[in-house]
Amino acid sequence: KPAVLQPFPSRQLKQLPQFEGQHAEQLLWGTYRPGYYFGMRMRRPQSLLMGLMWVDPQRQDPLGNIRHEAQQRDGLAKYGWLQHDGQGYGLQQLWDEQFNITTAWAKHLCPDCGLGGDWGASVSIEERHIGASDQPRRRLLEDEYAEPDGDEGGEQLEEQQQRPQVASLRPVISGRTAPVGNWQLHLQRGTSPSGATPGAILAVNYLAVATPHMHNLTNLVREGVMASVRQQHAAGQQQYRLVLPDTTQPGSNLAIFQVTAVLPLAIDLSFVSGLKAGSTGQHLAGRVAAVSGSGLKQRLAAGAAAFEQRFAGTFGSLAGGSAAARALAQLPGGAGAVARAALSNMLGGIGYFFGHSLVRVRQRRQGQVVETTAKLWDTGVYTAVPSRSFFPRGFLWDEGFHQLLIRQAAQWDAAISRDILGHWFDLMNTQGWIAREQILGEEARARVPAEFVRQSPDAANPPTFFLLLSDMSQRVAAAAKWDDADRADAELLKAAWPRLRAWYLWFNSTQAGPVPGSYRWRGRDANNQQELNPKTLTSGLDDAPRASHPSGKDSLRPARHVDLRCWMALATRALATIGSNLGLPHKQVQPFLESAAWLEDFERLNALHLDEASGEYRDWGSHTEDVELRRPMATLSDGRQVPTGDMQRVVIGQPPRLQLVPQFGYISLFPLLMRLIPPDSPALGRQLVLLREPERLWTDYGLRSLSRSASIYQQRNTEHDPPYWRGAIWININYLAALQHYGDTVGPYQSQAAGLHQELRRNLLQNIVREYERTGYLWEQYDDATGQGKGSHPFTGWTALVALLAANH
Repeated sequence: KPAVLQPFPSRQLKQLPQFEGQHAEQLLWGTYRPGYYFGMRMRRPQSLLMGLMWVDPQRQDPLGNIRHEAQQRDGLAKYGWLQHDGQGYGLQQLWDEQFNITTAWAKHLCPDCGLGGDWGASVSIEERHIGASDQPRRRLLEDEYAEPDGDEGGEQLEEQQQRPQVASLRPVISGRTAPVGNWQLHLQRGTSPSGATPGAILAVNYLAVATPHMHNLTNLVREGVMASVRQQHAAGQQQYRLVLPDTTQPGSNLAIFQVTAVLPLAIDLSFVSGLKAGSTGQHLAGRVAAVSGSGLKQRLAAGAAAFEQRFAGTFGSLAGGSAAARALAQLPGGAGAVARAALSNMLGGIGYFFGHSLVRVRQRRQGQVVETTAKLWDTGVYTAVPSRSFFPRGFLWDEGFHQLLIRQAAQWDAAISRDILGHWFDLMNTQGWIAREQILGEEARARVPAEFVRQSPDAANPPTFFLLLSDMSQRVAAAAKWDDADRADAELLKAAWPRLRAWYLWFNSTQAGPVPGSYRWRGRDANNQQELNPKTLTSGLDDAPRASHPSGKDSLRPARHVDLRCWMALATRALATIGSNLGLPHKQVQPFLESAAWLEDFERLNALHLDEASGEYRDWGSHTEDVELRRPMATLSDGRQVPTGDMQRVVIGQPPRLQLVPQFGYISLFPLLMRLIPPDSPALGRQLVLLREPERLWTDYGLRSLSRSASIYQQRNTEHDPPYWRGAIWININYLAALQHYGDTVGPYQSQAAGLHQELRRNLLQNIVREYERTGYLWEQYDDATGQGKGSHPFTGWTALVALLAANH
């Protein structure tokens, strides 16, 4: 195979001893299907899956409104994890139009349990507004399903000989699956969190089918109900019940159970595994009781208490009552609740995905370069996701920010963070490239627009993991005596060193420019005439404006991108720090020490990117401000001109010329974000002034992404694409720009930086908390004029960094 299609030739990091044994068992089961409202699976390629669907039969077109995949179009008023520890406990609320749903789950690890333990899940549903007492209570159709992972090799489920019932010792489904052995799933009545008396369960119906895919389950339910309706019609019934048909296909690997009930409803699902053949009686009853009914209730209460204790230890200033809390008296009152939800949704949004990526491969055939689509190797990835509704998959530069919350600043769970890092670096190919989106398997691909499915092996993405890795090595080096976490960090870093080095060398060979110390993101389309300013998706900043006319592949004087140069400075310093702190051979570390000194040289940075007149750091390239979108005109036979086709970019004045690009925004802040400006330099004072100007980036809600005075501020990139990084407030860059480093560093601008840090932090927190309380969500971005949430929601990827802002980490 071409080198691009081969994995990196060294031992996989996820096979390190620290990820085996108790660690692997503790994390085997989890809510690792973040793209669904509630879904359980194992961290294995072939896994049993469990999920939840529901439908309100009193809605118009109820089968067109089945809730299953987490989708923005469903219009839920609110949903998300209120508590989640990332390992064995979680509590979630979902507010649909007429009722509220609470899902909670907890594990039970025991000597007799199968690998990964037993677990129980509680689902309770109550009406939000109960009408007059003489009005009938609302009915609900709720479906639970279980299946081996059909897309990755399923196993046949064992059929039950009787209609499933809500009972404790008669499983609704059972089977045998590696590595958990013989297992059973039980369904029984639960208890409502509010203490309300449960309504009647009217019916329990089922459907068992054979399916090779996981992403068509909603359609299977809809087709099953319609088959039942046709049967009822054939039997002469005048009124039809929307129920599953109680049928089983030969070789079924998917079982769906439908509970029709009068609200309120409370159901416990109990999974027990590792059962010996013929397990019955007292032993089985005890196993089921431990994860259902009062046993599950006790485990959920213990999980909630442990979460709160851990949260108080990690975010003590937000837990209330502490001396540190007085220093945060100006924080909005809901900061603690929002921080809990942000952390919980980050941890509850961790998923496990298995499959292969599709990539573009260019090969020379018969003297011509031909582009084909090829598959990378099958692999798994354990990763957090930016948004359960809109981006339920792994993104490379997002994940670096995710780890800042999970591991670095808050120290919530170093073991989970190391495991995620290991999975991501195992995605590297022999050339040192990691795909910026991980779209593994058909289930993931079903939710991605076709144009984004294929990855380009020359496309980069910001190496945000280096924000975390150098800090890990510094903590290891500073420790007077290593504990287990220090030893695990050192083991991971040493094992990852060849991959980190290859990653850096791939960047340095594919993204470097001909001018020493210059870099350019590849991937901009020099022939694109539809976009006002062609996007740079590889930078992560998408439509943030750069040179108006991108450099072509054969350009002798390509553009220079200041943000990429700063990322490379961070990467070289991190590698130099890691190598030095781990005591690696001098000949391996010295090149990075020299490269770091070169890329951190302030005068060289200024020579390439500083505009002396404005004090702004800028990209450099072929640029003109005189561009706009215009619709092409066609001439009719009578001489009249009429508009035709999509709008296209045209130059209306000065033609493009090589220059520094006068568009001040997030890109301009990177020397500040990456701490490349010396704390005693007048340039730092100038940057602080620029940052604070309301006509530029400063707002009462955070730093906007593009200056109000920029020509492309809030401009559409095409007639179909609204502005994205052209004014909106994004939390990841605001977190990096919070200036705590300069506020803590002695220098002439220390006091000014510290004051701006507190002011910016307060503005961000007040607005995020206000919007969370108003809308029920954390958002992808925030409007720079009103502060209102925009874009996808819930967005508990890097927006969850609000938890670190609140705790001042």
